[in-house]
Amino acid sequence: AHVLGHADFAKNNHLFARFMQMAGGHILEQAAAHAHRIEEALSEFGQERVEAVLDAALALEPHIDTNQELHRPAYPTRSRNTAEPPTRDVFQQRFHNLPGEKATAPRSAFTNGTIPPQPEYDLLWFIAHYAPEMEGWERDIFLAVREESFYFYPVFACQIMNEGWASYWHARLLREADFLPNDLYLSAIKAHSDVVRPYAAESQLALAVNPYHLGFSMWEHIIEKQGLDAARKICREEDDFSFIRNYLDSELAEKLELFVYEAHEDGDIKIADRDIHAIREAILAPKFNYGAPRIAASKLHLDGSLELAHDYKNDGRGLDIIRAERVLEYVSRVWRRPVLLNTVGESGQPRILTSQRTYWFSFMHLTCHRIL
Repeated sequence: AHVLGHADFAKNNHLFARFMQMAGGHILEQAAAHAHRIEEALSEFGQERVEAVLDAALALEPHIDTNQELHRPAYPTRSRNTAEPPTRDVFQQRFHNLPGEKATAPRSAFTNGTIPPQPEYDLLWFIAHYAPEMEGWERDIFLAVREESFYFYPVFACQIMNEGWASYWHARLLREADFLPNDLYLSAIKAHSDVVRPYAAESQLALAVNPYHLGFSMWEHIIEKQGLDAARKICREEDDFSFIRNYLDSELAEKLELFVYEAHEDGDIKIADRDIHAIREAILAPKFNYGAPRIAASKLHLDGSLELAHDYKNDGRGLDIIRAERVLEYVSRVWRRPVLLNTVGESGQPRILTSQRTYWFSFMHLTCHRIL
Protein backbone atom coordinates (compact mmCIF):
# COMPACT_ATOMS: atom_id res chain seq x y z
CA ALA A 1 0.00 0.00 0.00
CA HIS A 2 2.84 2.38 0.83
CA VAL A 3 4.55 1.67 -2.50
CA LEU A 4 1.29 2.28 -4.35
CA GLY A 5 1.14 5.71 -2.74
CA HIS A 6 4.67 6.52 -3.92
CA ALA A 7 3.84 5.32 -7.43
CA ASP A 8 0.73 7.48 -7.53
CA PHE A 9 2.66 10.54 -6.36
CA ALA A 10 5.55 10.06 -8.83
CA LYS A 11 3.13 9.54 -11.72
CA ASN A 12 1.14 12.72 -11.08
CA ASN A 13 3.56 15.28 -9.58
CA HIS A 14 4.75 17.87 -12.10
CA LEU A 15 8.31 18.05 -10.72
CA PHE A 16 8.73 14.29 -11.04
CA ALA A 17 7.31 14.46 -14.57
CA ARG A 18 9.69 17.25 -15.62
CA PHE A 19 12.83 15.51 -14.40
CA MET A 20 11.68 12.15 -15.73
CA GLN A 21 11.21 13.76 -19.14
CA MET A 22 14.71 15.27 -19.03
CA ALA A 23 16.19 11.89 -18.12
CA GLY A 24 14.33 10.29 -21.02
CA GLY A 25 12.31 7.92 -18.86
CA HIS A 26 14.90 5.13 -19.15
CA ILE A 27 16.77 5.52 -15.89
CA LEU A 28 17.28 1.77 -15.36
CA GLU A 29 18.82 1.32 -18.80
CA GLN A 30 20.95 4.43 -18.33
CA ALA A 31 22.09 3.32 -14.87
CA ALA A 32 23.10 -0.05 -16.33
CA ALA A 33 25.02 1.72 -19.10
CA HIS A 34 26.79 3.91 -16.53
CA ALA A 35 27.71 0.86 -14.46
CA HIS A 36 29.08 -0.86 -17.57
CA ARG A 37 31.17 2.21 -18.43
CA ILE A 38 32.64 2.25 -14.92
CA GLU A 39 33.41 -1.46 -15.13
CA GLU A 40 35.28 -0.82 -18.37
CA ALA A 41 37.23 1.99 -16.74
CA LEU A 42 38.12 -0.26 -13.80
CA SER A 43 39.51 -2.87 -16.15
CA GLU A 44 41.47 -0.35 -18.21
CA PHE A 45 42.69 2.18 -15.64
CA GLY A 46 42.59 0.35 -12.31
CA GLN A 47 40.57 0.63 -9.15
CA GLU A 48 42.61 3.39 -7.52
CA ARG A 49 42.24 5.87 -10.39
CA VAL A 50 38.57 5.15 -10.94
CA GLU A 51 37.72 5.44 -7.26
CA ALA A 52 39.52 8.78 -7.05
CA VAL A 53 37.32 10.15 -9.84
CA LEU A 54 34.19 8.65 -8.30
CA ASP A 55 35.09 10.18 -4.92
CA ALA A 56 35.40 13.61 -6.54
CA ALA A 57 32.14 13.28 -8.48
CA LEU A 58 30.16 11.95 -5.51
CA ALA A 59 31.55 14.70 -3.26
CA LEU A 60 29.94 17.17 -5.69
CA GLU A 61 26.77 15.13 -6.25
CA PRO A 62 24.33 17.79 -4.92
CA HIS A 63 26.12 20.62 -6.74
CA ILE A 64 23.90 20.79 -9.80
CA ASP A 65 21.71 23.61 -11.07
CA THR A 66 18.14 22.31 -11.19
CA ASN A 67 17.04 25.45 -13.02
CA GLN A 68 19.09 24.32 -16.01
CA GLU A 69 18.31 21.50 -18.40
CA LEU A 70 19.94 18.11 -17.95
CA HIS A 71 21.25 18.19 -21.51
CA ARG A 72 22.69 21.67 -22.00
CA PRO A 73 25.25 22.96 -24.49
CA ALA A 74 28.67 24.29 -23.61
CA TYR A 75 29.25 28.03 -23.46
CA PRO A 76 29.46 29.68 -26.89
CA THR A 77 33.07 29.85 -28.06
CA ARG A 78 32.77 31.50 -31.46
CA SER A 79 31.84 35.02 -32.35
CA ARG A 80 28.45 35.26 -33.94
CA ASN A 81 27.66 37.90 -36.54
CA THR A 82 24.80 40.27 -35.92
CA ALA A 83 21.95 40.66 -38.34
CA GLU A 84 22.65 42.04 -41.83
CA PRO A 85 23.81 45.69 -41.75
CA PRO A 86 21.22 48.29 -42.68
CA THR A 87 20.79 49.06 -46.37
CA ARG A 88 23.32 51.66 -47.59
CA ASP A 89 22.20 54.86 -49.24
CA VAL A 90 23.31 55.79 -52.78
CA PHE A 91 26.47 57.56 -51.63
CA GLN A 92 27.57 54.63 -49.51
CA GLN A 93 26.89 52.17 -52.31
CA ARG A 94 29.06 54.16 -54.78
CA PHE A 95 32.06 54.45 -52.47
CA HIS A 96 31.82 51.16 -50.59
CA ASN A 97 34.27 49.23 -52.79
CA LEU A 98 36.83 51.89 -53.70
CA PRO A 99 40.26 50.53 -54.68
CA GLY A 100 42.42 49.99 -51.62
CA GLU A 101 39.48 50.17 -49.21
CA LYS A 102 39.73 47.56 -46.47
CA ALA A 103 36.65 45.63 -45.58
CA THR A 104 35.30 46.40 -42.14
CA ALA A 105 35.23 43.39 -39.86
CA PRO A 106 31.67 42.43 -38.99
CA ARG A 107 30.58 43.27 -35.48
CA SER A 108 30.02 40.37 -33.12
CA ALA A 109 26.94 39.79 -31.01
CA PHE A 110 29.30 38.57 -28.31
CA THR A 111 32.98 37.94 -27.92
CA ASN A 112 35.03 35.35 -26.18
CA GLY A 113 35.07 36.45 -22.56
CA THR A 114 35.69 34.95 -19.19
CA ILE A 115 34.68 31.43 -18.34
CA PRO A 116 32.21 30.99 -16.88
CA PRO A 117 30.34 34.05 -18.24
CA GLN A 118 28.36 34.13 -14.99
CA PRO A 119 28.63 32.18 -11.71
CA GLU A 120 28.12 28.53 -12.57
CA TYR A 121 26.44 26.47 -9.86
CA ASP A 122 26.33 23.25 -11.85
CA LEU A 123 29.79 22.14 -10.76
CA LEU A 124 29.54 18.60 -12.08
CA TRP A 125 28.65 19.91 -15.55
CA PHE A 126 31.30 22.64 -15.47
CA ILE A 127 34.13 20.34 -14.44
CA ALA A 128 33.12 17.68 -16.97
CA HIS A 129 33.21 20.24 -19.78
CA TYR A 130 36.07 22.53 -18.78
CA ALA A 131 38.61 20.60 -16.70
CA PRO A 132 41.88 21.18 -18.61
CA GLU A 133 43.24 17.64 -18.69
CA MET A 134 40.25 15.46 -17.86
CA GLU A 135 40.13 12.21 -19.82
CA GLY A 136 37.02 11.02 -21.61
CA TRP A 137 36.22 8.23 -19.17
CA GLU A 138 36.54 10.68 -16.25
CA ARG A 139 34.09 13.08 -17.92
CA ASP A 140 31.71 10.16 -18.46
CA ILE A 141 31.74 9.40 -14.73
CA PHE A 142 31.08 13.03 -13.79
CA LEU A 143 28.19 13.28 -16.23
CA ALA A 144 26.77 9.95 -15.08
CA VAL A 145 26.75 11.12 -11.44
CA ARG A 146 25.18 14.41 -12.56
CA GLU A 147 22.44 12.64 -14.51
CA GLU A 148 21.48 10.46 -11.56
CA SER A 149 21.59 13.51 -9.26
CA PHE A 150 19.09 15.25 -11.55
CA TYR A 151 16.89 12.19 -11.62
CA PHE A 152 16.70 11.91 -7.83
CA TYR A 153 16.24 15.63 -7.14
CA PRO A 154 12.40 15.38 -7.04
CA VAL A 155 12.68 12.66 -4.38
CA PHE A 156 14.67 15.12 -2.26
CA ALA A 157 12.58 18.21 -3.06
CA CYS A 158 9.27 16.41 -2.41
CA GLN A 159 10.27 14.11 0.45
CA ILE A 160 7.74 15.41 2.99
CA MET A 161 4.91 15.43 0.45
CA ASN A 162 5.85 12.09 -1.08
CA GLU A 163 6.37 10.14 2.16
CA GLY A 164 3.25 11.72 3.65
CA TRP A 165 1.15 10.83 0.59
CA ALA A 166 2.36 7.23 0.63
CA SER A 167 1.72 7.01 4.38
CA TYR A 168 -1.77 8.49 4.01
CA TRP A 169 -2.80 5.92 1.39
CA HIS A 170 -1.10 3.14 3.33
CA ALA A 171 -3.27 3.95 6.34
CA ARG A 172 -6.45 4.57 4.33
CA LEU A 173 -6.21 1.38 2.30
CA LEU A 174 -5.54 -0.62 5.45
CA ARG A 175 -8.55 0.91 7.20
CA GLU A 176 -10.74 -0.05 4.26
CA ALA A 177 -9.25 -3.55 3.83
CA ASP A 178 -11.75 -5.39 6.04
CA PHE A 179 -11.00 -8.62 4.16
CA LEU A 180 -7.50 -8.93 5.69
CA PRO A 181 -6.89 -11.54 8.41
CA ASN A 182 -6.51 -9.93 11.82
CA ASP A 183 -2.87 -10.92 12.31
CA LEU A 184 -1.87 -9.52 8.91
CA TYR A 185 -3.84 -6.34 9.51
CA LEU A 186 -2.23 -5.77 12.92
CA SER A 187 1.25 -6.38 11.52
CA ALA A 188 0.68 -3.94 8.66
CA ILE A 189 -0.86 -1.19 10.81
CA LYS A 190 1.97 -1.52 13.34
CA ALA A 191 4.52 -1.08 10.57
CA HIS A 192 2.68 2.05 9.46
CA SER A 193 2.46 3.38 13.01
CA ASP A 194 6.20 2.86 13.58
CA VAL A 195 6.99 4.83 10.43
CA VAL A 196 4.79 7.88 11.10
CA ARG A 197 5.43 8.31 14.83
CA PRO A 198 6.99 11.69 15.62
CA TYR A 199 9.90 10.37 17.69
CA ALA A 200 11.88 7.22 18.38
CA ALA A 201 10.41 4.44 20.49
CA GLU A 202 12.17 5.31 23.75
CA SER A 203 11.94 9.10 23.35
CA GLN A 204 9.25 11.54 24.35
CA LEU A 205 10.71 14.49 22.47
CA ALA A 206 12.00 14.89 18.92
CA LEU A 207 14.49 17.60 17.92
CA ALA A 208 14.24 16.70 14.24
CA VAL A 209 11.17 16.46 12.04
CA ASN A 210 10.12 13.00 10.86
CA PRO A 211 9.05 13.66 7.22
CA TYR A 212 6.68 10.67 7.31
CA HIS A 213 4.89 12.00 10.38
CA LEU A 214 4.73 15.61 9.20
CA GLY A 215 3.63 14.74 5.66
CA PHE A 216 1.04 12.22 6.83
CA SER A 217 -0.40 14.71 9.33
CA MET A 218 -0.53 17.48 6.74
CA TRP A 219 -2.32 15.36 4.14
CA GLU A 220 -4.89 14.21 6.68
CA HIS A 221 -5.39 17.85 7.71
CA ILE A 222 -5.74 19.03 4.09
CA ILE A 223 -8.16 16.27 3.09
CA GLU A 224 -10.25 16.84 6.20
CA LYS A 225 -10.44 20.60 5.54
CA GLN A 226 -10.45 20.80 1.73
CA GLY A 227 -11.31 17.37 0.37
CA LEU A 228 -9.52 14.78 -1.73
CA ASP A 229 -9.83 16.69 -5.03
CA ALA A 230 -7.99 19.67 -3.55
CA ALA A 231 -5.35 17.33 -2.13
CA ARG A 232 -4.79 15.75 -5.54
CA LYS A 233 -4.34 19.19 -7.10
CA ILE A 234 -1.75 20.06 -4.44
CA CYS A 235 -0.05 16.72 -5.07
CA ARG A 236 0.27 17.57 -8.77
CA GLU A 237 1.47 21.16 -8.49
CA GLU A 238 3.61 21.60 -5.37
CA ASP A 239 6.98 20.63 -3.94
CA ASP A 240 8.00 20.67 -0.28
CA PHE A 241 8.81 24.39 -0.32
CA SER A 242 5.37 25.53 -1.43
CA PHE A 243 3.67 22.67 0.42
CA ILE A 244 5.11 23.69 3.79
CA ARG A 245 4.73 27.42 3.26
CA ASN A 246 1.17 27.24 1.99
CA TYR A 247 -0.38 24.36 3.93
CA LEU A 248 1.39 24.03 7.29
CA ASP A 249 -0.82 26.35 9.33
CA SER A 250 -0.68 27.48 12.95
CA GLU A 251 -3.45 25.09 13.98
CA LEU A 252 -1.60 22.01 12.79
CA ALA A 253 1.78 23.24 14.05
CA GLU A 254 0.33 23.67 17.52
CA LYS A 255 -1.31 20.26 17.38
CA LEU A 256 1.99 18.66 16.36
CA GLU A 257 3.86 20.66 19.04
CA LEU A 258 6.34 22.08 16.52
CA PHE A 259 8.86 24.70 17.60
CA VAL A 260 12.26 26.15 16.71
CA TYR A 261 14.99 25.47 19.26
CA GLU A 262 18.47 26.70 20.08
CA ALA A 263 21.27 24.37 21.15
CA HIS A 264 24.21 25.78 23.10
CA GLU A 265 27.74 24.46 23.37
CA ASP A 266 27.16 23.36 26.97
CA GLY A 267 24.37 21.05 25.76
CA ASP A 268 21.56 23.30 26.94
CA ILE A 269 18.55 23.33 24.62
CA LYS A 270 15.74 25.85 24.76
CA ILE A 271 12.72 26.76 22.66
CA ALA A 272 13.56 29.82 20.56
CA ASP A 273 10.34 30.39 18.59
CA ARG A 274 6.85 29.05 17.98
CA ASP A 275 6.01 31.49 15.20
CA ILE A 276 4.61 29.61 12.21
CA HIS A 277 6.85 31.43 9.72
CA ALA A 278 9.97 30.58 11.73
CA ILE A 279 8.84 26.94 11.98
CA ARG A 280 8.28 26.68 8.23
CA GLU A 281 11.68 28.13 7.38
CA ALA A 282 13.44 25.95 9.96
CA ILE A 283 11.88 22.86 8.36
CA LEU A 284 12.88 23.97 4.87
CA ALA A 285 16.38 25.29 5.65
CA PRO A 286 18.14 21.91 5.18
CA LYS A 287 16.45 21.48 1.81
CA PHE A 288 17.79 24.61 0.09
CA ASN A 289 20.18 24.00 -2.80
CA TYR A 290 19.81 20.21 -2.58
CA GLY A 291 20.97 20.40 1.05
CA ALA A 292 24.46 21.62 0.08
CA PRO A 293 26.29 24.94 0.47
CA ARG A 294 25.75 27.22 -2.52
CA ILE A 295 29.09 27.10 -4.36
CA ALA A 296 29.76 28.44 -7.85
CA ALA A 297 32.61 28.25 -10.30
CA SER A 298 33.42 31.95 -10.62
CA LYS A 299 36.53 32.15 -12.79
CA LEU A 300 38.77 29.96 -14.90
CA HIS A 301 42.19 31.64 -15.00
CA LEU A 302 44.55 31.62 -17.97
CA ASP A 303 46.91 29.23 -16.19
CA GLY A 304 44.03 26.75 -15.78
CA SER A 305 43.50 27.34 -12.07
CA LEU A 306 39.87 27.35 -10.95
CA GLU A 307 38.29 29.83 -8.58
CA LEU A 308 35.15 28.89 -6.66
CA ALA A 309 32.94 31.23 -4.66
CA HIS A 310 30.68 30.48 -1.71
CA ASP A 311 27.47 32.50 -1.94
CA TYR A 312 27.34 32.80 1.84
CA LYS A 313 25.10 35.88 1.90
CA ASN A 314 22.25 34.08 0.14
CA ASP A 315 23.19 30.64 1.42
CA GLY A 316 22.44 31.46 5.04
CA ARG A 317 24.83 28.80 6.29
CA GLY A 318 28.52 28.46 7.00
CA LEU A 319 30.87 25.83 5.68
CA ASP A 320 32.21 22.76 7.37
CA ILE A 321 35.81 23.80 6.74
CA ILE A 322 37.29 20.34 7.22
CA ARG A 323 34.85 18.82 4.74
CA ALA A 324 35.33 21.71 2.31
CA GLU A 325 39.11 21.21 2.30
CA ARG A 326 38.63 17.50 1.69
CA VAL A 327 36.28 18.17 -1.25
CA LEU A 328 38.79 20.65 -2.72
CA GLU A 329 41.42 17.92 -2.60
CA TYR A 330 39.09 15.58 -4.50
CA VAL A 331 38.34 18.24 -7.12
CA SER A 332 42.02 19.14 -7.61
CA ARG A 333 42.80 15.52 -8.49
CA VAL A 334 40.57 15.68 -11.56
CA TRP A 335 41.07 19.39 -12.32
CA ARG A 336 44.87 18.93 -12.19
CA ARG A 337 45.42 22.62 -11.54
CA PRO A 338 45.14 24.73 -8.37
CA VAL A 339 41.60 25.08 -7.05
CA LEU A 340 40.61 27.72 -4.52
CA LEU A 341 37.39 28.61 -2.75
CA ASN A 342 36.41 32.08 -1.54
CA THR A 343 34.30 31.95 1.62
CA VAL A 344 34.18 33.46 5.12
CA GLY A 345 35.34 32.19 8.48
CA GLU A 346 33.35 31.95 11.69
CA SER A 347 34.10 35.58 12.55
CA GLY A 348 33.00 36.80 9.13
CA GLN A 349 36.51 37.38 7.78
CA PRO A 350 37.11 36.60 4.10
CA ARG A 351 38.81 33.25 3.85
CA ILE A 352 40.40 31.49 0.90
CA LEU A 353 40.69 27.73 0.97
CA THR A 354 42.90 25.93 -1.49
CA SER A 355 43.68 22.32 -2.18
CA GLN A 356 47.16 22.95 -0.72
CA ARG A 357 46.99 25.59 2.02
CA THR A 358 44.65 28.09 3.69
CA TYR A 359 45.07 31.87 3.60
CA TRP A 360 43.52 34.49 5.87
CA PHE A 361 42.87 38.07 4.78
CA SER A 362 41.61 41.04 6.76
CA PHE A 363 40.43 44.12 4.89
CA MET A 364 39.67 47.26 6.88
CA HIS A 365 37.30 48.54 4.20
CA LEU A 366 35.35 45.33 3.75
CA THR A 367 32.23 44.72 5.80
CA CYS A 368 31.36 41.05 6.33
CA HIS A 369 28.32 39.47 7.91
CA ARG A 370 28.57 36.83 10.58
CA ILE A 371 26.69 33.63 9.80
CA LEU A 372 24.84 32.46 12.87
